[in-house]
Amino acid sequence: MKGFYFSSTLMWDADAETLMRTAAENGFDGIELWAQHAETKKLDLETIRRLKKELGLNIVVHAKSWDLNYAALNDAVRRASVEEIKSSVDMAVELGADEVTVHPPRYTLKEDEAARERAYESIREFYGYAKERGVDISMEIMEHIPKEMATTPDGMFGIVRDLRGKLTYTIDLAHSLTEEEFFENIRIMGRVSKVHLTNKKGTKLHTPIPDGDFDFEEIYPRLLAYGFPMVIEGYEEGDHYEALTENIQYMQTLKEKRNEEIKRTFNNSGYPGTYRLQFQQ
Repeated sequence: MKGFYFSSTLMWDADAETLMRTAAENGFDGIELWAQHAETKKLDLETIRRLKKELGLNIVVHAKSWDLNYAALNDAVRRASVEEIKSSVDMAVELGADEVTVHPPRYTLKEDEAARERAYESIREFYGYAKERGVDISMEIMEHIPKEMATTPDGMFGIVRDLRGKLTYTIDLAHSLTEEEFFENIRIMGRVSKVHLTNKKGTKLHTPIPDGDFDFEEIYPRLLAYGFPMVIEGYEEGDHYEALTENIQYMQTLKEKRNEEIKRTFNNSGYPGTYRLQFQQ
């Protein structure tokens, strides 16, 4: 997995072909396909698989998470949640994707060790299922709201336990209270497979990247230095795709500004012209 992606939920009402061709035509390396989105909107997986190969795109699958809780006190809910995550792994296998993003579970009544134990046993089960099928599990640190079980690295380590070094992790900018927390989470987690990018306005999460509290113009160069794949997130119904368009235009502006800065640096460095030409291509 490499480069820039966007979440399929930014094009909630698009068909599979429109989704994939939009990614290719706008220079993305792939999409993060939400399994619940694909199932709810009956996206044609064969079309996605065909265009993935035809257009040279990558796919990462986001596991089902809405309505689920694999640390639930109710065992039937817990079992169903684990099976739905396994079905997301099956979708990844069908599409030739090698990674599935998984949200942590939530506490039912209170923060207690029994719930964390149920979480661990569930993670161990679907991790083993994914490993047998050649798919990586990337656990995502969540936003700071009541009953979320893993909103910090310590919270995550408390439920993955001895699987810590076998899993990878997804860090979401909008789930962080500050830019410092975002980069600290990256540092502590270590095995980061990708970052999710949106902004936030106070308690409103997942606003377009240029519209919020975080100064992405400052964040972007630091992320480039890490080299992580970046996934633009969001949700939009209809066929205007305004949030995606706004994000694309903003990211293009940042890339152009970054390229100009690089060219200026090398033009002023005294290096031979051949080096400057490499950065102009």
